[in-house]
Amino acid sequence: MTVRARLRRATAGAAALGALGALASAGDAYACATCGCGDPTLTALGVEKPYQNRVRASIEGRYRTDRIGAPNVDEINLHEQRIDVQGAWAPHERVFLLLTVPIMRREVSYVNLARKLTLGLGDVELRAKVFLYQDTSEMPRHLISAIGGVKFPTAPLQRDDTGKLLPIELQPGTGSVDPILGLSYAYFPRPWSAYASVQAFFPTKGTEGFRASAALRSTVAVQYQVTTWFAPRLAIDTRLDGKALEDGASSRDSSGFIGFLSPEVLVSPMTDLMLYASVRIPILQALNGYHREGAIYTVGAAVDF
Repeated sequence: MTVRARLRRATAGAAALGALGALASAGDAYACATCGCGDPTLTALGVEKPYQNRVRASIEGRYRTDRIGAPNVDEINLHEQRIDVQGAWAPHERVFLLLTVPIMRREVSYVNLARKLTLGLGDVELRAKVFLYQDTSEMPRHLISAIGGVKFPTAPLQRDDTGKLLPIELQPGTGSVDPILGLSYAYFPRPWSAYASVQAFFPTKGTEGFRASAALRSTVAVQYQVTTWFAPRLAIDTRLDGKALEDGASSRDSSGFIGFLSPEVLVSPMTDLMLYASVRIPILQALNGYHREGAIYTVGAAVDF
């Protein structure tokens, strides 16, 4: 490995510890087709500029709750445990590719005390992060990136005991091919680091007239590198949703705005290994209809090869 390659790798490793965010995601943090919030490229990719042929693998566990429908009338409660298996590869020093394969365990309960338990694959995502600008070739302070991706309809749609499709907000996927576009900015006034991103999701029509909400998601994060192996991070994640369609009509309990306060800790017990834990706390919910989301708890590990 050349001296320049070694320096680039050391720079990337330090930046990963100092500026990690995926949660997608998620989700993102990325929780499900329509309930995700946060930037999943953070956890899996970091916000550092990659070196060519860098490979990273990660696994992330997440727990969340969701409640939708009128209380004592048609309310549905969701408890979801999700595992995201992710792989990332840099075919070029300015390009990072990310593949996310989610596996979900979901329990849905109804006002009549009926319950439904499912376990299976979620919607697989493929993303690319392209670095458009950096102020210096080594240890840049400013990075601007474009994010693009597509979500594939690999998750089976879920139905209640009568055979009716569950609301789109409770589905593990959208049943459609959905493009994703976004921009991100990273700043490194070391030992501080900051990150901001905005991403737009454009769901297409899925199974039986389903179409998930179009969404605009943002993340703003600040992190401080206390030591070489420990860094706390604080983020604000938001999601602005449009109306979802069910059977060709607008869903009553869709659209609106939600904001999360997201504290996180990152620990690197050894070179090329990173452990992290976070919670996304909903501090502002302005969701339309009858719809309340709970906190999202995340733990994960990432390894560089």
